Amino acid sequence: MSSAAYDADFRDQVVARLAELEPQFPSTSAAAEVVAREFGISRDSVRRWSVAAGTWQAHNSSTLRALQAENAALRAQLGL
Repeated sequence: MSSAAYDADFRDQVVARLAELEPQFPSTSAAAEVVAREFGISRDSVRRWSVAAGTWQAHNSSTLRALQAENAALRAQLGL
């Protein structure tokens, strides 16, 4: 079913639910899977609508490694 089959209010509810649940999961994808099951839609629909809303939290592994390295360097500077 295309996105046009779902009205904007429904898509907004899905995106809001994802934002509500996302902090409880290790990844946005994992939260999207749960939201998709709750609403009876595909995980990809949840992802597309969240990306369109600008709320999808993609966790790129290279970005994560860079942030971890930066945190380690800052901790070393602070003597932690």
